[in-house]
Amino acid sequence: MAKLLAAGCFLEETANATIQTHGGFGFAEEYDVERTFRETRLYQVAPVSTNLILAYIAEHVLGLPRSY
Repeated sequence: MAKLLAAGCFLEETANATIQTHGGFGFAEEYDVERTFRETRLYQVAPVSTNLILAYIAEHVLGLPRSY
């Protein structure tokens, strides 16, 4: 759950604000903004997908039926 929250917060707030501030240079390899964005996005899919984490929480914490 910590991985889910940390990656989500960074992508939604920090990364988007950084790319917005840098404009087109946010996607240039020379400024490391795109690398940081890419590496942080990786945490949402590896080693465990965000959807699997949410399904686990729904089943074991909220007591909902399996969705997969």
